[in-house]
Amino acid sequence: MKIQLIASPELSEQDRDTLRGLGSAAQRDAYRAIVVEKVLETIVALIETPSDIGLRAQIFAWLVANERLELRFAFAEHVDDPGIFHEKIGIFDFSENRTVAFTGSANETLGGHRRNYESIDVYRSWLAGETERVAVKCEQFEEAWNGLAEGLSVLAPKGEVLERLRARAPRGLRNQSTLAPSAPDPRWRHQDDAVDAFMEARAGILEMATGTGKTRTAIKILDRLIAEGQIDSAIITMDGTDLLDQWAAELDGWALRQKPAWLVYKHFERHHELGEFALDPDHALLVISREQLHKILSRLPDKAKAKMLIVHDEVHGLGTPSLVRNLDSAHNAFTWKLGLSATPDRAYDSVGNAFIQSALGPTLFEFPLEAAIRRGVLSEFDYLPLPYDLTDGDRDRLSAVYAKKAARAHEGNPMRDEELWTEIAKIYKTAEMKPSVFADHLRDHSDWLTRAILFVETKEYGAQILTIIDRYTHRYRTYYADDDRAHLVSFANGEIDSLITCHRISQGIDIRSLSTVVLFASARAKLETIQRIGRVLRTDPADPGKRALVIDFVRPAAPGDTFLNADQERSTWLTDLAMTRRDPNDGA
Repeated sequence: MKIQLIASPELSEQDRDTLRGLGSAAQRDAYRAIVVEKVLETIVALIETPSDIGLRAQIFAWLVANERLELRFAFAEHVDDPGIFHEKIGIFDFSENRTVAFTGSANETLGGHRRNYESIDVYRSWLAGETERVAVKCEQFEEAWNGLAEGLSVLAPKGEVLERLRARAPRGLRNQSTLAPSAPDPRWRHQDDAVDAFMEARAGILEMATGTGKTRTAIKILDRLIAEGQIDSAIITMDGTDLLDQWAAELDGWALRQKPAWLVYKHFERHHELGEFALDPDHALLVISREQLHKILSRLPDKAKAKMLIVHDEVHGLGTPSLVRNLDSAHNAFTWKLGLSATPDRAYDSVGNAFIQSALGPTLFEFPLEAAIRRGVLSEFDYLPLPYDLTDGDRDRLSAVYAKKAARAHEGNPMRDEELWTEIAKIYKTAEMKPSVFADHLRDHSDWLTRAILFVETKEYGAQILTIIDRYTHRYRTYYADDDRAHLVSFANGEIDSLITCHRISQGIDIRSLSTVVLFASARAKLETIQRIGRVLRTDPADPGKRALVIDFVRPAAPGDTFLNADQERSTWLTDLAMTRRDPNDGA
């Protein structure tokens, strides 16, 4: 049996703009080949994901590797500004020269399945009145498959990415439902303890270190509530497209196992399914960006909220001033309210912290970094603080900030403490000496750049670091807010050595092979540092003896200092944390 599939890749606005600007058909085909490669790269990256979405990626790879699935990607070009290839036809060939053809399909939404009036035409070759229709559909498919359809460019994937897909395909696929259940790993028993704490309290926050399974714990809570008949719908909310995509993929796999079936709706970035969830939330989940949350909460009756679970991942993000205004009293009608974070406390923001606790409840359970390392859930690590000092240029920038403060006070518009601290902190985070200190040490330690993420404060500062890295390797990329996600996929696949970024992947992304984190910038509050080092502390099944490395920059005390500066506070804490060792008895 073989499947031949023609699909239309989803183009970003950047892709569309690029294609519009290319003058020749050859240039457009070359760029379209890059788009096709990105689609397959994303699937390759998902193969190692320990979830249902990873299993589906493995099945896809196995089908391709065993020549059960042939792919073509179609790009419409029948007009100057085309949409997508949206034709829905299919052919099934059976024995005895029998063929079934269909045209049309229902949308994969609640409306498509339950409420819309849909039609699908099906034709059978063995019925005299339908033979010709089947022949026409077969001809249309073959014409498109062979790239002969007018107004359509059809490309077959090829090159290294296809070979990587074949190389990563499993040798065989087992029926997961027939496997005997394995004994639970005692290292992860904290998840069940967290579930029990939440079920007793009904509302509150689980404070669990990055990499210890907050998502899995939330899904266990979801399963428990459904099994006990406590809820019939849920809302999962957070910030950041990468994290939202990761949750959506995890929940898509979860929904496939539910009986009766649950639907997963998405409302973030390119997804706009809030309205469909609001119309009928029964046996449905909504994954939504936090900034859009007020739109759905205002449309749901209190009766529905009482039978609904709401989950705030990275819950510290709930305390921003705009959300405090928009979501005042919005959570009151929910019976089941869950917050997740490695560090739910918002530094220097008593108002935000108070709002989070009033909306969701207190911290119910803690599983910090130290406990996770001792139990073997996270890896041990080495900590290397590199000393630096301020330059005359840095001191001039500090003087300018204090001059600005004085001018603002004179004008009757004084700077808030948070404004002053933020501007001063940025100077230390972008200190002029750090790149040269890093360059000096890198001469003897180029291995630091293998499987490394380097966190910088700004793109401009990152440009200096790129110049240094380029002396040792060309296998690096940046991953800033406007960069292509393919850079992250390439890094996850091991195709590049180093990734330079600002805040974009501080939370929520799981790259287990990461070995080094370099902190050119880190805030005084522990939140950001915990999230950043949490990227590298995840254990790697392919490297059981993994020992991570955290490289930091620490400014020594100045003459006359009576208190530790922010760098010294962070260094003292990380030095102590790096002394934590795995306890074999705790993980047994």
